[in-house]
Amino acid sequence: MSLTATILLIYAACLVGTIASPARSNADRPPEEPGTRRLLAALLIPALALLAGVQALPARAGEAAPQAVSGPATVIDGSTLEIGGRRLRLHGIDAPDLDQTCSDGHERDYSCGRGAAEALAARIGGESVSCEPRGAAADGTVTALCRRDGDDLAAWMVSNGYAIADRSVSAAYEAQDRRAWGRRVGLWSGVFEIPAERRRMRRLSAAL
Repeated sequence: MSLTATILLIYAACLVGTIASPARSNADRPPEEPGTRRLLAALLIPALALLAGVQALPARAGEAAPQAVSGPATVIDGSTLEIGGRRLRLHGIDAPDLDQTCSDGHERDYSCGRGAAEALAARIGGESVSCEPRGAAADGTVTALCRRDGDDLAAWMVSNGYAIADRSVSAAYEAQDRRAWGRRVGLWSGVFEIPAERRRMRRLSAAL
């Protein structure tokens, strides 16, 4: 039982004891204000209801928790996979969309979005991928920690500059991001738009 549930249970028991305690003589108890017992009963009802809700929450959360998945993976883009019909986003990173272009160190445009997807597909090869759900992205897609032969795919993508750490979600890949920037590899070898900012600007433009 959680600490919150225990405290509420003690609180409820005290209220029950107060309400159900036998009446004492007028000589050894202070005068009771009218409606005191009704007030205690009113406090007891929500306390018991809250206790019941606290007890029920873990079961509901456990029932709704997405399960781990493994198997052959199809690469959707540089940060999204599909396994067994389930679409999963690599937790804690963001990669350029398929139609995004960037500039390399010689100021030449290239398809960084497709390049990221191809790099991820090559890294996976024909191996099985195992993913452990971690949460949900803004669009509702499940985010997950995905591994190939025990190697963290998100860490590999960021380390090689095909994706960047999504600090709004997790700080797990900040070190890999800094190293990629220091080595000027992948996206960091030239100029690129932050994928999330690019999406935001496109949404604003479409709304005008």
